[in-house]
Amino acid sequence: MKRIFSCLVLLLITTSFVVTAYADFQNPAIVDDAGYLMQSELASLSKELDKVREKYGFEVAIYTESDMTSSTAEASADDIYDYQGYGAGENDDGIMLYICSDTREYHFTTHGKGLKYFNSNGLKYLESKVLPYLEDDNYYKAFSVYIETTDELLQMATDGKPYNEKQYSMKYLFGVIIVCLIAPLLIAFLMMRKKLKKMKTAVENDYASNYIKPGSMRIDTSRDLFLYSRITKTEIPKSSSGTHTSSSGRTHGGRGGSF
Repeated sequence: MKRIFSCLVLLLITTSFVVTAYADFQNPAIVDDAGYLMQSELASLSKELDKVREKYGFEVAIYTESDMTSSTAEASADDIYDYQGYGAGENDDGIMLYICSDTREYHFTTHGKGLKYFNSNGLKYLESKVLPYLEDDNYYKAFSVYIETTDELLQMATDGKPYNEKQYSMKYLFGVIIVCLIAPLLIAFLMMRKKLKKMKTAVENDYASNYIKPGSMRIDTSRDLFLYSRITKTEIPKSSSGTHTSSSGRTHGGRGGSF
């Protein structure tokens, strides 16, 4: 009897943990109001996205609509995320891919730990994976790649190494600079130095009088005429931290554009 009672208590505790894990996500993983997906595709992608959300306890969502909720894609993504209760944990950590079918605009909005996990370099990487399929109107593939890539970036963040483009390309860029810039300059310098040594007949002459026949040039009148002037202005770019404040007063990160 005690063993049965213990099993029931253990089952209740386990169930409470499961309920708590699901309670963090108040909204479905994918809301496709724009109608990009068939029901079978929606069900399949939602299942995969739910696995990612449960695996990391982190909000990863997709939201599409025909008409923008707000004036811009950025504002629409932020407002949907904030006012419709997206996010996981105490700080509503997460990322959302927002798409408006009418304007063909997209925006990734991040909040909480999403600002760190999906930093500017991470968002560029994510965009480079998803955007080509959006441009081809292959939304199922775009969403599939979005799920795969967010899983990849979240795993890196969980391992304590959030994606940073520099850590992957610094050695490569250094090698390219050495090979493509310094090496050719060195070769050119050595070749020019060799040629200059052979030019023993060349003598520097600072004056042009030696090339003018005496009496062949006569100037009666000399005037300086001002023709025109050109002023070029260059705008000094404003510094940006990569974050912004939404209409709800919360801090978001993000990246977006048109396709």
